[in-house]
Amino acid sequence: MMGGFFRERKHYRLHEISKELDTSPEKTRRLVGILKKYGIVKTVKSSKPEYEDLSSQDIILADIEETSIDAVYLFDFVGIVVIEDCVFKCYPKYIDSTAKPLQQLKQVLKVIKKYNDKEQLVYLYNGDGENRIFNRLAVSLYLLENYFQYGIYTNQQEIIETNGNGEILWDKTIHETFALIQKNRPYYVELQTQGTVENETDYIRRLHECVLTQCTKELRKTDVLELFDIAEVELTTADLDDFGDTDYIQYRIERELQTQFVTKKRTVLKTIYAYISNIRMEQENLQYSLYGTNSFNLIWEKVCADNFGDMRYRQLSELPTRISEEYAARRNEKLLQIIDHPIWHGNSPDILDDNADTLKPDILCIYPVRESKEYCFAIYDAKYYCIHFEKKDKGYRIAGQPGIQDIVKQYLYRLAYDDFIEKQGYQYVQNMYLCPHEGKGQDFGWVELKMLGMIGGKKIGSIGVVKLCAEEMFEIYLQGRTIENIAEYIPQVFEIPK
Repeated sequence: MMGGFFRERKHYRLHEISKELDTSPEKTRRLVGILKKYGIVKTVKSSKPEYEDLSSQDIILADIEETSIDAVYLFDFVGIVVIEDCVFKCYPKYIDSTAKPLQQLKQVLKVIKKYNDKEQLVYLYNGDGENRIFNRLAVSLYLLENYFQYGIYTNQQEIIETNGNGEILWDKTIHETFALIQKNRPYYVELQTQGTVENETDYIRRLHECVLTQCTKELRKTDVLELFDIAEVELTTADLDDFGDTDYIQYRIERELQTQFVTKKRTVLKTIYAYISNIRMEQENLQYSLYGTNSFNLIWEKVCADNFGDMRYRQLSELPTRISEEYAARRNEKLLQIIDHPIWHGNSPDILDDNADTLKPDILCIYPVRESKEYCFAIYDAKYYCIHFEKKDKGYRIAGQPGIQDIVKQYLYRLAYDDFIEKQGYQYVQNMYLCPHEGKGQDFGWVELKMLGMIGGKKIGSIGVVKLCAEEMFEIYLQGRTIENIAEYIPQVFEIPK
């Protein structure tokens, strides 16, 4: 099985991809074409800076010959993609210490899994319409993970035992066994009891064992088992052909579904059904599957929000500080709800629509400062950016930074809570971007927009930029912990409201 590591948003020429996969240029060109079709790979102009967000203007839609110096390929994906006999291991853009980050990617895949688990869905297919294709990798991983959590699919049979541990069947015991009579009282030496045993010869159970064994064999070839830290499962030597043709296997699963009402077991049955229905079709068509995301920025936002104990959805009465008289009447509103909504004016009365979109910061925290009784009101925005300075002929330039619209929004977040901060009497304020970093966390710097630094006669501080150690943040997220001492991770640099 051929495969290679590819950094998200890094520029690649076709021959570089071919070299990493250790395959021919012709085959690489065909595989890259498939990845472009499903949105994993994008073709962009070589002048487009690496690791930055993409716009519709950056992407080249028309096919361009590989010899063109104006076109490069980039992977807009984090995770694993399997096409035929090739495995693409796509790792996040902030990792630059190694070109083969096996351990880092293993952790990232666990984070993706936990993020996806909240939806409790099995992604059976990739794409839509004519581009829809069976996601064999995701289905195989689900079946194996489900097996390690819940075990093999079982059906129990009721049996009658002599002196078993189950419920005593007194009617059967009295009529079918002998009693010893002592002092006119009967004593039964052999009690008939009702018990249950697992039916090890059950068709569906054996089918489940066969599918799990086959999934293991397939994933072993792709080295995916190592990436997901999944143990090999070899439960049987039977082949799928031993269970009949596809129609017969589907018929048996459908019959089982008619009598099975346990949700977890029904999900397993439906997943096996999809696996059986598509596996033989794949033998004649394209074998393509994936596990990962095109939107790792959403995962980074979730990680930061959970780790720092985001308070956006807490009621004002649940905050760690008192409620001022001015906000006492709104004590049951959530912290996110006190941001103003647009009010439309016209010939009719003014219209306020509470459902209309308004500003929505990523993370809001309120925490004590330096063991004092004073609290900091923190507005954090989790930014999946690789902000850095590049040396040029005439000095340095900033690269990989958020756009002007993000800067303006962050100033507006601060302004949206200005009245609340003043009325509540918060002595410290933080307004910061939180970016992932491969090394130890650091206070990277800040950004300011002077035209917004003074609004309504009030000075608004600049926006801090903090780089957090992604590996440490992911470990905290996987453990389900909340950071208790924010000062250990966020530099204690404040805006002091006047």
